[in-house]
Amino acid sequence: MTAINPYFKIFFGLAFILLGLGYIYRPEIIERTNRLIRDTVLNDSYVALHRKNWGFMLLLLGGLLVYMGL
Repeated sequence: MTAINPYFKIFFGLAFILLGLGYIYRPEIIERTNRLIRDTVLNDSYVALHRKNWGFMLLLLGGLLVYMGL
């Protein structure tokens, strides 16, 4: 197995920094994005219909990441 690409870490690090700055300086943009995502992807009917699929996928992903980390 290879380690995670450093560019991948840099990309997500910068994305988290920009998100943090957005929460501090422009919360209305973050709130608008959050509302859009909540209304389209994370609406209650979608979550209720696909909760087991999402749960199983997250368990597999978490197990894989723990295995890779150890």
